[in-house]
Amino acid sequence: MEANENSLQNLQPKEKGTVKQFFSGLHVHIFDWWMRLLILFLLVVPLWFVWFKFDCLGVVFVFVMGLILLLLLLGNAILSIVDLCKKRIKQGVIGLIGTLLLGWLALGVTTVASIFLPVSPEDHFADNLKLPEDIELTEPLDPLDPFWSESSYANAPEDSFQYQVIKSLVEENTLDQDAVCRIPALEKLSSTSEGRERLIRYLTFHPEWRVFRASLSTNPRCGLYAVRCFRVNGKVYEAKYSWHRENLYLYDGYIEKIDKEKFGKNFENLMKWTYRFGIGLDGESWMGDNLIKKNGVITRLSKDYLYIESMSEYSAGKFVFDICEYSRVKDRPMTAKTLELAEKEFSVLLSEDPEAWRKALPTDAIRKDGQADIILYDGSQGGIYNADIWSNPGEPGFIYLKAFEITQGTPLSVNSLENETNVKTGYSKDPNELFFAPMRFTIYEGNWEEYYGARFEVWFKPDSGQPERKLLEKNFEIEGWVE
Repeated sequence: MEANENSLQNLQPKEKGTVKQFFSGLHVHIFDWWMRLLILFLLVVPLWFVWFKFDCLGVVFVFVMGLILLLLLLGNAILSIVDLCKKRIKQGVIGLIGTLLLGWLALGVTTVASIFLPVSPEDHFADNLKLPEDIELTEPLDPLDPFWSESSYANAPEDSFQYQVIKSLVEENTLDQDAVCRIPALEKLSSTSEGRERLIRYLTFHPEWRVFRASLSTNPRCGLYAVRCFRVNGKVYEAKYSWHRENLYLYDGYIEKIDKEKFGKNFENLMKWTYRFGIGLDGESWMGDNLIKKNGVITRLSKDYLYIESMSEYSAGKFVFDICEYSRVKDRPMTAKTLELAEKEFSVLLSEDPEAWRKALPTDAIRKDGQADIILYDGSQGGIYNADIWSNPGEPGFIYLKAFEITQGTPLSVNSLENETNVKTGYSKDPNELFFAPMRFTIYEGNWEEYYGARFEVWFKPDSGQPERKLLEKNFEIEGWVE
């Protein structure tokens, strides 16, 4: 009887102290291999769940939990090694194996989530928008981007600036590293206000030159800048930041885009290259001093995988010009050819005939039908577009785009569109003459394949300081870019 009473008394404290005993046991076993793995597993599950359920808060939570998980995985691996050193073989081996498996699980979950989910907040702009039934909408044309259109810059006419620069990669003409890079005609044009104005007029008339003011976020000091555009299947293509490139492969038939017999034994040099040529008309390069050697005669060359890199800025009187090339060929063949072709092109502007520069323009530089137009092309991704603008404001100045969702009139991409699309355009007093301006821009509202109607307007900002005015408008069916 006494034994039973003692047993009953011994049981009573245990029942009353269940919670206390739980935490006491947890404290004892917190460093056991099974407890450590349980904690890690419980961290992986909410990490996976929250990633798939939330947007902004989910991303922040995932980052914090991922950091904690990484530290715990590292700590668990260290404790397991300590177990092995103390000859707790079973506990140490299980701990290391568990750490490895959970690490791979966390990595796999993160990888899958990053592939199938956007890491930025979901854009609901177009969720309730419908295409207007009573307004005609034009669909953008197929992309000009050579990667998507399966076109090659090598298809350019053989007498073109573009073709000759590209072909220099298979020729023997090169440039010594310490060569003085000059364009004498450009220097002469910069020496007088008349020469500068003549050059600017020529560049704004020429469809393969884009004259613009760089975004303040890109280079606060940059003034007027001109960049050379290339063509794809005869159409002028404004590439992203005006970098033109080719990136072909030896398999899947891509090499068939290069005529091996035409370009000879060095045809593989045409497979991978990048090029840019620009002129700072106010004495500052668009690229900035942090990227290039200002006023230098020595170009920074470095091996970058299969590429030789060359990025330099040079003086041309009151102008500067920058030439950048990446290719498999050392000694800057594209730079050498650019200097030669630019001198030939700009020498025409030094003629005593004040209209000689007009005769040097391509045949498609000026349209004579007087039908102003906006032609839109899909870009490399949804929401990214190229545009051809044909207009004639009748006086010097800049054009740029505004865009609005049609049904509610909401302005689109107001923080970026003017900076991305501003172009100093050609003009004349003949209203039947139209001048070309290439543009590339991004519409950020909406998501891929959520189409809605947008009105694009071409606005003109006169150099005279007079009020801005709208030149034309056109409606398109578009989608937004997913960040």
